[in-house]
Amino acid sequence: MTAGAERASRARRVTHLPWRRLAAVDWVLLVAVLAALAAGTAMIYSATLRGEAVERLWDDLVVKQLVFALISILVLVLFALTEYRVLLALHLWIYGAMLIPLVLLPTVGQTMLGARRWFTAGGIALQPSELTKIAMIIFLAAYFERHDIRRVRTVVGSLAFVGLAMFLVLIQPNLSTAILLGFIWLGMAFAAGIRPVHLSILVFGAAPLAWLALTSQLIKAYQLDRIRFWLNPEADPGFRGYQAIQTVIAVGNGGMWGTGYASGMQAQGGWLVVPFTDNIFAIVAEELGFVGSLAFLSLLFFILQRIFRAARSAQDYPGGLIIAGVGTYLTAQIFVNIGVVLQIFPVTGISLPFISYGGSSLIAAMAAIGMVQSVLLRRRPLEFR
Repeated sequence: MTAGAERASRARRVTHLPWRRLAAVDWVLLVAVLAALAAGTAMIYSATLRGEAVERLWDDLVVKQLVFALISILVLVLFALTEYRVLLALHLWIYGAMLIPLVLLPTVGQTMLGARRWFTAGGIALQPSELTKIAMIIFLAAYFERHDIRRVRTVVGSLAFVGLAMFLVLIQPNLSTAILLGFIWLGMAFAAGIRPVHLSILVFGAAPLAWLALTSQLIKAYQLDRIRFWLNPEADPGFRGYQAIQTVIAVGNGGMWGTGYASGMQAQGGWLVVPFTDNIFAIVAEELGFVGSLAFLSLLFFILQRIFRAARSAQDYPGGLIIAGVGTYLTAQIFVNIGVVLQIFPVTGISLPFISYGGSSLIAAMAAIGMVQSVLLRRRPLEFR
């Protein structure tokens, strides 16, 4: 073959390379995520119908969510195109970059709703703890690849890294996200092959740690009140038990078929607390009923099923750990959010992935999906023909 013919052949191979990579994308997962995003935006519109007219278009929460959706899709594509092994190689830098905003928050962060969790600029609030979830998944996948999880020092070392992040999140205060970071560690350690005896020791050791958190006032009094009034919301129906009571009423109003889209008595009457974020599933239950709620849940669980299915086809061990971390993160957050609405858990501020309003939470969830796609894109070597 002449030199010119060889160059032409190589050019044809490079031209076909992206199309071969596209065949490895989980398009079903991608379509399901976009469907959940569209459904969530529709429910945010319903949740904000009774709000006062805004002076600027940017103040409309639906418009903001659409902008966040476009940004998050770009983030998904960026993470999918990024070689996940590069992220693993940079895990220490990523961990360090994650700590910087968490350390700065207590001094320069914006206080909203009694917590200092956000940086604000130009009418946009960024919540660093949301992005901490993604950074911890990358860090733990790299850490467990380099250290044997069956050894005690690996378990202790990984817990030390996660514990530091949990502490910085907890003092904001943000107990729900701190607990979620713990769940991410647990899911990834289990996927990595932690020994049952080590896991048992950790479970039994959790009691003195909980006592330490209580006595050192890391857990605030109002957070303990949430547990007390979760068990008995009628003891203070006008204040600390208010949210629990109103969400239960909303769910009960929905019945089998719901009151109709944008026709919920609790949502449109202004009885629900932050209905477009933490309590958006209460609006789904009231306006779309049991059938509509089941459809939403089925879509979210289908997304989770596709993620855990992808873990089985990962090309290597750390790639599988990344997907396991993503699956654990989204499963725990969905379960807790819906559990709070249904009063299975005490009231806590945690969003419903892909459905709730919020730029930081949406970008984090879409970045997680992008990492899953990155692993899938590289699950087998490309062949040239």
